[in-house]
Amino acid sequence: VSVNDAREPQAARVREALGEIGPASWGELVNHLGEGRGKGGNRLRRLLNRMLEGGEIVRAGRNRYRLSNAKYESGIVEWSGSQLGVSLQSGDSMVLESASGVRDGDTVHVLVDDGIAQFVELIKPSATPVVGTFQRDGTHAHLESLVPGYSERVELIGSFPGCREGDVVEVQILGIERGRPQGRVKAVIQHENEVERACTAIIRAHRVPHEWPSVVAEESVQKSVLEVDRKDRVDLRDTAFVTIDGEDARDFDDALYAEPRARGGWRLLVAIADVAHYVRSGSALDQEAVARGNSVYFPDRVIPMLPESLSNNLCSLRPNEDRLAMICELTLTRSANVTTFSFYEAVIRSHSRLTYTEVDQYLKSRETNLPDAICASLQHLYSIYQGLRVRRSDRGALDFESREGRIEIRQGSPVGVVPIERTEAHLIVEEAMIAANVAAANYLQSQESLVMYRVHEPPQREKIEQLRNIFQSVGQRFPGGIRSPRDLQRLVETTPKTRIEPWIWELLILRTLQQARYFPGDKGHFGLALSSYAHFTSPIRRYADLINHRLIKARLRKARRSAVGYEELEDIGAHISMTERRAENATRAVDAWLKCSLLEERVGEAFGGTIVTVTEFGVFVELDDIHVQGLLHVSRLGSDYYKWVPNLMSLVGARSGHRFSLGQRLRVVVEDVSVELGRVNLRTEAPKRKQGVRRRRRKKVI
Repeated sequence: VSVNDAREPQAARVREALGEIGPASWGELVNHLGEGRGKGGNRLRRLLNRMLEGGEIVRAGRNRYRLSNAKYESGIVEWSGSQLGVSLQSGDSMVLESASGVRDGDTVHVLVDDGIAQFVELIKPSATPVVGTFQRDGTHAHLESLVPGYSERVELIGSFPGCREGDVVEVQILGIERGRPQGRVKAVIQHENEVERACTAIIRAHRVPHEWPSVVAEESVQKSVLEVDRKDRVDLRDTAFVTIDGEDARDFDDALYAEPRARGGWRLLVAIADVAHYVRSGSALDQEAVARGNSVYFPDRVIPMLPESLSNNLCSLRPNEDRLAMICELTLTRSANVTTFSFYEAVIRSHSRLTYTEVDQYLKSRETNLPDAICASLQHLYSIYQGLRVRRSDRGALDFESREGRIEIRQGSPVGVVPIERTEAHLIVEEAMIAANVAAANYLQSQESLVMYRVHEPPQREKIEQLRNIFQSVGQRFPGGIRSPRDLQRLVETTPKTRIEPWIWELLILRTLQQARYFPGDKGHFGLALSSYAHFTSPIRRYADLINHRLIKARLRKARRSAVGYEELEDIGAHISMTERRAENATRAVDAWLKCSLLEERVGEAFGGTIVTVTEFGVFVELDDIHVQGLLHVSRLGSDYYKWVPNLMSLVGARSGHRFSLGQRLRVVVEDVSVELGRVNLRTEAPKRKQGVRRRRRKKVI
């Protein structure tokens, strides 16, 4: 209903009356207007109802009316990665409420009041198709959306040639009828195997940019390092740099080298691919890199931020090939305290492409065919890492063990989940990268430059209170104030070993933390316990790092002012924070899809699991080995009536007193699986029959 629907002659009088006397009851309005009795009363009630629906007036208390401050505007719906908002024509952006049936990119009418936009009507659907699964309803069909923030069932109209139950399809939304979106099948997404099906569907559903615009393809990229590129660079090709990555890696951002200093301590060189030399600010390639924000890694492919000619070739620090690099040189004491740092441009040549496995094996056995110079550097890198880990612990940074698993793929199908192990080789690289990132932030600050910081703010007070309630619900002590990551780390380390395993406490603390983001204002990094932090070490796959490379280069060239302003950095930071969340959501969706695909053939089987979340409607159980969470709905807990008791963080049976509580171990049966949506429903395992109740028949021997 629009404002115009309520513009009868009387509507103006109602507005005038409420403007004069303020909030008024029905009787006060009738007296002021001099009408409203008999048939006039019915007309006035209908008018007031239309004005209420149209948002021109609102209720003030139970039986009073007042003028609304709301106004109608149009705008574009935006999905932030966690909620829907609307970007208005006026330039404002705000949260969108009551937005049933709308999605990212839709043009809508909204009613704006007190900073909140209330959805009114869909003006024009987004031109981007909705991706989901095709479902038949007899002679009719609908789409189960896979698009984040859009969980609608789309009624499909027209014919569906070639569409089979469960097919992943693209649907063009035509509009909303009777409160339900309608659309037409545009295409069936083809695939050769389950992994390709999952990845292709989620990439499109989450709108991950994956096709290169023709204008990017037309921009020429040189094939090799030219002689002119080496000019004015430090020649470090004889330095025994090595890359240390996973077996499947192809984009090598970083290379490391370390040597001892005559007075004790070390000289650490962190070489990072000089992407900024090839990707010029404002070029078509740069604009596409901004749009992508980061590379996205899926089980069967990588969606790179930069074309493979750069990401896997010219910028990648491949062994025995000349490559341009930005060097972060660090001087460290025997206790791994960084005393000086500097940045400069260089040309390097990686002396070996090492894997984490190879480095771990060398550190354990010291047996290898690697040259002596590389072995010596690895030993010094290991010593530096040990010192940096001590310093990390001393400053109180969070250090939780990951329970993530890698899905094992064979011939395009998931076959199992393999634990991801963080070894000392991983930590050697991690600590060196953190040290270089800190140095980048400090260098730009020392040069009074803008910085694209990696910001991780402290947890919000209400989140800490929720965590306190959870600890106290299971009888665990919770300190009076949580002011630092050290306080949270100690919570896990000092909590007595109970039925709740440490990894559950770590999971709860991680849920308490805010999301890290990119921002040009220095707010510190809570998780790492650092006052200043910026990303510098992965410019092939993160746009934030590329920005900081450009800012550092500008200072090395003594540029008087930055080519980018604070507000522009703020906008870019918000955008690439969104693209990071988009990538995380997409990869998690694929992960859940493939894990559920593993479970699909095991419906009816019992699993051991741990309750990780308790809600009013049921508990979420993480299944052993597969590490996927399923819902054990309150209706599947047995014949008792279970009530949510917040101070116990439990569902408690009204008759039996039996509890389902956080951290509880139990046996559950997989009842059904929605593979594409990554959802699992569980039920409790029926108790085993007592021996002797039912005897097995003995087979006849013939």
